[in-house]
Amino acid sequence: MQRPPAPPASVRGLLESAHTAFTLIHRTPGSTVFRQGDEGDTVMHIESGRVWLAVTKASGKEAICGLLEPGAFLGEEVLAGQAVRPHTATAMTPTDLLVVGKADMGRLLQTQPALSTQFIEHTIERTIRLQSDLVDQLLFSAEQRLAHTLLLLAGCNERQPSSCALPHVSQEIIAEMVGTTRSRINLFLGRFKKAGFIDEHGRELTVHPSLLRVLDKDPRTH
Repeated sequence: MQRPPAPPASVRGLLESAHTAFTLIHRTPGSTVFRQGDEGDTVMHIESGRVWLAVTKASGKEAICGLLEPGAFLGEEVLAGQAVRPHTATAMTPTDLLVVGKADMGRLLQTQPALSTQFIEHTIERTIRLQSDLVDQLLFSAEQRLAHTLLLLAGCNERQPSSCALPHVSQEIIAEMVGTTRSRINLFLGRFKKAGFIDEHGRELTVHPSLLRVLDKDPRTH
């Protein structure tokens, strides 16, 4: 009988086996990991928690440009020679990150195939996510984009057909992620509650898999 493939080794384990120095940092919800414009000479790996990335224009307008989950790398632009952080990274939930120096990470990617494989998979997943987000902006209505964002934030999808708690995120942040106004987010949330797609208990929102039905609607009818 063929054995199932072994699970990927943890990045921490790979660093320890290669005797590579790293730092473990913890961030609380809403705290900054690094800011746009900061000098950068490290690569980070999310061991637990979630991080969102945002870009701010000179006018002060901010846009959410990514949501990273456990297993993801961030700050990898330093490996391409970029000396400053192009965006701000903020912890969405309690988050633990491994911090590795640029030179050490570059060396490990050349000498540790297991780590290199995980890094490549992360890069491919980020590219696919960016393409998916672009399609959402072009083809989905604001209501559908909100449904997709809530499902993503809660980690609720076809592979996990169960109700999931939504991390505490302000409506302002959700509006930035969706690309609409806070007032419209509030309107759509009211519709979702009335339809039974989400429940609210105190300050906690629970997202149900039935919210996936919103993504199947023809956006021209919205």
